[in-house]
Amino acid sequence: MKKTLIAVAALAATGAFAQVSVYGRLDAGYAQTKSTVGATYTKANGVESHNSASSMWGIQGTEDLGGGMKAFFKLEQDIYTANGNTGVSGAGGGANNSAGFNRTSLVGVSGGFGSVAFGRDYVPFFKLIGATDINSLSRISTVQRSAASGYSTTGQQIVYTTPNLSGFVGSLAVIADDNSTNTTVTKEAATNATAQYMNGPLMVGVGVASKKVTGGTVETKTSATVLAGSYDLGVVRLVGNYISDKVTEGAAVDVKQTEVNIGAIMPMGKVTLRAQAGRNSWERGATDRSGTDVVLGAEYALSAKTALFAKTGTFNKNQSLGADSKVQSTAFGVRTVF
Repeated sequence: MKKTLIAVAALAATGAFAQVSVYGRLDAGYAQTKSTVGATYTKANGVESHNSASSMWGIQGTEDLGGGMKAFFKLEQDIYTANGNTGVSGAGGGANNSAGFNRTSLVGVSGGFGSVAFGRDYVPFFKLIGATDINSLSRISTVQRSAASGYSTTGQQIVYTTPNLSGFVGSLAVIADDNSTNTTVTKEAATNATAQYMNGPLMVGVGVASKKVTGGTVETKTSATVLAGSYDLGVVRLVGNYISDKVTEGAAVDVKQTEVNIGAIMPMGKVTLRAQAGRNSWERGATDRSGTDVVLGAEYALSAKTALFAKTGTFNKNQSLGADSKVQSTAFGVRTVF
């Protein structure tokens, strides 16, 4: 045992071990959700997760390679705190249990050129939207088109991120999945890119995404754009985004969707107030559904890492439910990070 400890200490002293850390965030509380989809009304009460932010845990590490270069890795997994399930991605997930680092599984190198990584991660498009959602892409948020490019987190990525060039940072993700055999050809190809400029209180960004799936019964194409920004006035921080996407499925009529969200965060000592409003539309031929979304919330900081929260929202998810819909959800609970 002593020899093992001495060997580990020696390796750590020579820098052979990467600097590894464990981190995470847990959110849970009591919630009531009322949903009307067409003529169907449902109501659910009970403990839920992903109310103020998604819950997850992860492991990350770096190793100094010398010459300004580093190797790094990151493994991250969803936790649905309400029932302990893991590996279920998405703010509405948690009903099923599956294993694996479903959020992030990356390995790469970084240096003066920026960074290159391989594996699974949230695409740049999704990250830019998340940076301008005051509700952290949680279960109760006006932002519903966060995965407009057809992706939120996905595997088989090659991701390049530029260094910070006087406030400018760009990211490009390329996804290619070829499952061809001698009898069938199934291919999925996607690109995802963002450009952001950050200078003091100002942040502005733009993102584009495209995805094409061939080899199935219908060829599917998705294209999307996002414009996003934030400005910190000191007493209040304003954020907003505009998201649009189009889905083409063979000869079917295209689906066109747009969304605009504006939010404000006002810190007042240990209390933080949040307000967000959004407008979304869903069009397919003569069918045109749209809705106005509102979320209000407040937090009280018990410490630098733990807070009590309460929030309520009325929002639409009509683009996926196939009918006019209205969802109302109210929750209160606890969120902590480690």
